[in-house]
Amino acid sequence: MLYNFSTIHKRFKPLTTQTYNSLKQLVRVSYLLLVLVLGANLWQQNQPPVIYFIVLLPLLMFAPGLWVNNLRTYIWMGFVLLLYFASAVFGITKPQPTNLDFAELVLTVVVFCTAMLYTRRIQVSLKD
Repeated sequence: MLYNFSTIHKRFKPLTTQTYNSLKQLVRVSYLLLVLVLGANLWQQNQPPVIYFIVLLPLLMFAPGLWVNNLRTYIWMGFVLLLYFASAVFGITKPQPTNLDFAELVLTVVVFCTAMLYTRRIQVSLKD
């Protein structure tokens, strides 16, 4: 059976575009939630303002690039998220982990995976 790929492409192009937009929105929402959870976790530990600056600044530097949809920003954010992942794993392995520690780990994984899926899908679509 032969398929007419141009017809299939035309049929599924709106669905593909909607999937890209959904992934982009998921990255943005989970990114904001991660920043909020990190801030709440620091607040719960009564950390000084300098620690807020040190912990949140590397992640907040990517906000402008996410909102203008710069693919390099998504890629570099993936590298930085690996450090936050290591920190979250360390937070969970301490004697009394909190719910915010688990939320930090889950959100870090969600942001990383969705950002990498989004960039990969966009790169593949740009080749076509």
